[in-house]
Amino acid sequence: MNLIDYDAEMVIQIENPLRRKDHQFLYMQQLIEQKRNMLLEKQRKLQKAAKQNEYLQLVKNDYAKYYNYIAEQKREQIQAFEILNKYIDDLNSTNKLSKYNIEDAKVEQKKIMSEIDYIKKCLDEIMGNKTRHV
Repeated sequence: MNLIDYDAEMVIQIENPLRRKDHQFLYMQQLIEQKRNMLLEKQRKLQKAAKQNEYLQLVKNDYAKYYNYIAEQKREQIQAFEILNKYIDDLNSTNKLSKYNIEDAKVEQKKIMSEIDYIKKCLDEIMGNKTRHV
């Protein structure tokens, strides 16, 4: 082996590990870049999902307000019918009504009580749906 052959062989031996290291380094850089891009994409998706979730939270809050409003309206209806029912009871107890008026009052009381029951049933349904949806 002459000196020139030895130097060329030495350069090839040194060059191969350096080339391999360069390739590994470039490969690692590509992996890091891909992971960075993947994380950025996930972050964008997460931000989008958070905005959608925020919107859904607003919709949920609106529905809760709606349910509460309807429930309050139903409670007020029940209260109004109970006042009417008490008024008819008071009229009946004072004996200021004629026989026919008393009969009409009893019919009206039955209607009122039926309406109160119906409203209470509706209120129970509303409250049941509220607990399921909210």
